[in-house]
Amino acid sequence: MNRWVNGVRWSLGVAMLGSALALGGFGLVNLTTGGAWAESEHEYEEVEHGERESGERRSSMAMNLNPLYAEECSACHLAYPAQLLPQRSWIAIMNGLDDHFGESAELPAETAQVISDYLTANAADMNPGRRSHQFLRSIGSNETPLRITETPFFKRKHDEVPKRLVEDNPEVGSFSQCQACHGQEAQRGIFDEDTVDIPGHGRWDD
Repeated sequence: MNRWVNGVRWSLGVAMLGSALALGGFGLVNLTTGGAWAESEHEYEEVEHGERESGERRSSMAMNLNPLYAEECSACHLAYPAQLLPQRSWIAIMNGLDDHFGESAELPAETAQVISDYLTANAADMNPGRRSHQFLRSIGSNETPLRITETPFFKRKHDEVPKRLVEDNPEVGSFSQCQACHGQEAQRGIFDEDTVDIPGHGRWDD
């Protein structure tokens, strides 16, 4: 009798151990493959539904600009945060400075190389931040957008903003003039709704 009881106990113990190992293995696989992605999906949906970032979260997302990039590119427009386009886009832009949207923006070779290295090192597909992930997810793997305003994520985030407040607004003029509505925060890569103050209209979240 004792031998039979011990046999049952041994069988139950083996079964329980096997279940524990199976569950542990499933959890490990989920962590290494799907877990992180699922969290990103959740975060992406939160932003899509208009959740605003806390000040602490925004600060952690802000980027430190390369001084040379800021100096050279801010002379004509906002030095757009590198995290808003993938590497292939920045490479195409930097390789086409001789015809930069209809104008020449050529730079000395050494200067161009420093800026190119900075942009590609901090591009959307190299930056682990949530904002980078959101822009990157909206761009097809075979697409190389040259304008941030052409990315699906940008369009989706601005689809409620009437063009009359931007394109027909002489104080703004274009959706590419991020700093006109987002202020100095735009230069730091922060574009939350509670930073928006449209010239001639006021705060967007009021």
